[in-house]
Amino acid sequence: MRGRLRPSPAMVVAFIALFVAIGGSSYAVTRLPSNSVGSKQLKKNAVTGAKVKNRSLTAADIKVSSLAGVASAASATNATNAGHAGAAAGLDRVQYVNQPGSVGPGTRDPADPTGATVIATVGAASAGCPPGTLVSGGGVGVDDRTNTSVVDSFPDQGGHAWTARVDNADPGASHSFTVVAVCVAAAAAG
Repeated sequence: MRGRLRPSPAMVVAFIALFVAIGGSSYAVTRLPSNSVGSKQLKKNAVTGAKVKNRSLTAADIKVSSLAGVASAASATNATNAGHAGAAAGLDRVQYVNQPGSVGPGTRDPADPTGATVIATVGAASAGCPPGTLVSGGGVGVDDRTNTSVVDSFPDQGGHAWTARVDNADPGASHSFTVVAVCVAAAAAG
């Protein structure tokens, strides 16, 4: 039988050099002091967008003046609807139109022999906007919150008025209410 093969001294030195070389570089990667690598230590174009972890940069990391506009948003600097900004001046001409209304007294239910049941009466009124304006909102106020209530309140007449309906459950008296329309110039509303 042949004797065992022993590595030559040159082979032993080569293996030690290999392990030191591999171990030394991995030591450097895992043991670098914090903030020890900066732009001076990096080669030009060594770090690219493909090498940066997604969502790892903050606004402080980006030089805003170096950013170009987004190609698909080229018209954003002169947005199509920016031309309508002049129409916003029409909002300084908001008009409030008040229209008083009245609702008659409620009626007693003839089917109730005690006369305690009251059937509410409903009244309606509309506040119209002046020519050249459209209604942008509205509301209604009642004079007696105990016996009257708002049934509904809505834009009406193709956007030229605000209408409200109010009911009255008071069998002894009529009650008043006021409808308010908020009107703006037609160009500003469109």
